[in-house]
Amino acid sequence: MNNEKSNNPISIRSRKWIIDALLKLMEEKPYEKISIKEISDRAGLVRKTFYRNFESKEDVLYEYITELMKEAEKAFEALDSLTPYSMSYAYFEFWHEHVDFLRLIHKNNLFIIILKHLEKYAPTVFVKFKAHVMKDFDDTFLKYYNEFHSAGIWHMLEKWIASGAQETPKQLAQIYSDISLNKPHLKI
Repeated sequence: MNNEKSNNPISIRSRKWIIDALLKLMEEKPYEKISIKEISDRAGLVRKTFYRNFESKEDVLYEYITELMKEAEKAFEALDSLTPYSMSYAYFEFWHEHVDFLRLIHKNNLFIIILKHLEKYAPTVFVKFKAHVMKDFDDTFLKYYNEFHSAGIWHMLEKWIASGAQETPKQLAQIYSDISLNKPHLKI
C-alpha cells in the first residue's frame, strides 16, 4: 500500500475517480471478479495511473474507508460529552449515512475491512477523546480494552446490516451503552 499519497490535485482527482469506479463496479459484479483493468477503464484512466496511486484494489478500499474514518472522527470532535451512548450514537449515526456502502461491502464479504480499520483507529480515538478516563490504566489493559470495544461495536454494525438495518442509530446506541455500562435497559 502506498503510504505516501501525492497531494497533487491531479493525483487526488485520479484517486477519487478510481475509488468511484471500484464502488460502481462492486454494485454490478462481485468484488473478486473485478480487475484492475476494469477499474482503470471505468475511471477513464490508464493502468499506469492506477498503479501510480494504488498497489491493489484492496488499497483502493483502504483509502476510501480511511477517508470515512476521518469523517467519523469529526463527528466525535463535535461531541459535548464522551459517554458510551454519545460516542456510539455518533458512530452509528455516521454509518447510517453510509449504509449503502456498508451493504455493498457486506454483500461482497468484505465487512472485515471495517474491523481492521477500527482496530487501527480505535486506540487513536480513545487516546484523543477519552485520555482523561484512560490515563490510570496500563498499556496491557488498554490494548485489550480497545480490541474488545472495536470488535463489539463492529459486530453490532455487521449484525445491523445483515439484519436489514432496521434499528435506528439511537436504538443501537442505547444497546451499546447498556452493554458497556452493564445496565441492560429493562422493559416494564
